[in-house]
Amino acid sequence: MKKNLGAVGLVAGVAGFAAGLAVRGLVSGRLLGAEKVLRIVRRTAGKTLPVDGAWIYLSPQNVTRDALSLQIYRGGLTAAGARSVRHFDFMADARTGTLIELKEQH
Repeated sequence: MKKNLGAVGLVAGVAGFAAGLAVRGLVSGRLLGAEKVLRIVRRTAGKTLPVDGAWIYLSPQNVTRDALSLQIYRGGLTAAGARSVRHFDFMADARTGTLIELKEQH
C-alpha cells in the first residue's frame, strides 16, 4: 500500500512540475521569433488567399488597439490572382502569431 502511495506521489510531483513549467512559459510573455510568426501568418492567410510571397519586420512594435497594449510584428503578403498580383499588409501578435489585421493595399 505504501509503495502505491509513493508512486502516486512521484507521478503527481512530476505532473505538477511539468504544469508549472508550461504556465511559466505562458505567463512570462516570451515573444515568438519573427520567422515563426511569419510561418503562422502564411498558414492562416493561405486558407483564404493563394499566398505567393511574404515578408516581415524582424523587430516587434508596441501598439495600442481598442484600449489593449500589444506587441506585434508588421509585414506583408502577396497573392497571385488569375490576372493580377494583390498586396496585403498585416499585423500579428508577437506572443501567439495570431493574425490581428490583414489589409489589402490599394
